[in-house]
Amino acid sequence: MNELTSMTNYIYRSQLASGLSVIRRWSSLPVLQPVEGGIADVLKELPRFGRQPFMMTSLYNVNVAANPFLDMVYRVPNRLDEDPVPVGVVSRNYRLVDHHQVLHTVEEVLEQCKVDMSKLNVVGQWTVHGERAHFSLILPSGGPFSLSLGEKDEMRFRIELLNSVDGSCRLTAATGWLRLVCSNGLIVGKMLTQLRRQHRQELNLMELRQILRQALQSAGEDHNIINKWRRQPVSDEALVRWVDEDVRKDWGIKAAVRVLAIARSGKDAEPRGDLKGKRPSQIDVNLTDEVPGIRAPVSDAFGISQVLAWVAGRRADLQEQLEWRSQVRTLVDQLSDRSR
Repeated sequence: MNELTSMTNYIYRSQLASGLSVIRRWSSLPVLQPVEGGIADVLKELPRFGRQPFMMTSLYNVNVAANPFLDMVYRVPNRLDEDPVPVGVVSRNYRLVDHHQVLHTVEEVLEQCKVDMSKLNVVGQWTVHGERAHFSLILPSGGPFSLSLGEKDEMRFRIELLNSVDGSCRLTAATGWLRLVCSNGLIVGKMLTQLRRQHRQELNLMELRQILRQALQSAGEDHNIINKWRRQPVSDEALVRWVDEDVRKDWGIKAAVRVLAIARSGKDAEPRGDLKGKRPSQIDVNLTDEVPGIRAPVSDAFGISQVLAWVAGRRADLQEQLEWRSQVRTLVDQLSDRSR
């Protein structure tokens, strides 16, 4: 294990801190507990998949018919006592991009960019049969891939990947910054990139290589954005207007209420009473758990970015969580405009 004090199961720690008592889900499927270590450690546990013609069998195990247009994707057994598990039906034209291929592609890019792979921390998490997977790769401390905010308060450059083998989600790559003190993931700049084309292996993995190289090269530029936010003051008046209008519009009234409560008190909150016809700033709350890393009342744009990242990171659905965090930069920019 590398020098990170305790990144083990950081997703689950976040759930406990936010009061979630159930396993995180990805759409309708439960998500298994994270696996952490180096890339090799995660690959060892990561399921593999195959495909075969989509067909039915009779009661006597005789093939009845195969659909000439469809294939079945199945999980390959890990042990001799396991059976294959079907996980989806896809078009014959669908080019399956296996999770192993995705991680090996990232590994290749990081090695080419001279990243110390022995100090790379990888957290992998996938649905119960592995058809959808989320990977978080936290780069080592030092150089452009870390940013000190104070004593024992550091941010690390992180690569996140979403992938599916059944066509249920697009291959998605996001790069950003993880604040270790609170496991807050911050996507800075236009870092979220969805590979929107249908899975065609050569095209997608080639594009992924290009995206990652560009993101790694621009990591130092993100320092300037974060430091600018740290110097940007935010008044309570601008905060209230922004929460009542911008945050409510993008994230809904309940999330807006939580953002304002955390920014003012440093504690998460639950709305209380009737919400109908009220602005978020007019709604009473019950304060709950203290949010780590928040110095309340928050008076700068960076602190607000951490509040937003916390609320986004508490979404129960992994894909929705990433999408919300990708909106943090835009929301912070809107607040900065209101504060000028």
